[in-house]
Amino acid sequence: MALNPSGLPPRQRAELTKEEKAAVEAGLQDVFFGYDQWTLTDAGIEALNHDAAYLKDHPGAVLKIEGHCDERGTADYNIVLGDKRAKAARNYLAEVGVNLKQVAIVSFGKERPFCFDRGEACYQQNRRDHMLLSIKK
Repeated sequence: MALNPSGLPPRQRAELTKEEKAAVEAGLQDVFFGYDQWTLTDAGIEALNHDAAYLKDHPGAVLKIEGHCDERGTADYNIVLGDKRAKAARNYLAEVGVNLKQVAIVSFGKERPFCFDRGEACYQQNRRDHMLLSIKK
């Protein structure tokens, strides 16, 4: 069952906000994909190299990669596609030496769009791996 962020209990919403804020403060970058694609682009690899450097410098940090899709396609198809996108990023991070204990993945398919307009400019923003960060104390 996919959860809508507004349907989350307040404490979980606060945690998501905290993880997003931490990712922004760390300068972590999302990765974007082409339509029906999970192959990393040059821009995606550049973003992941940046994220990898941060993780290597902060061994107590845990990155959560959320795989997202645009609204086209079935819910089941998009859950699988989001998972492939998140795994592509995780696998690349492992290839460049990031400890996989620092990386978690989840797929939301099309259930948590960033942009709600209909059109390619919006769809592009929704086809992404969204980065969240938590720091172990």
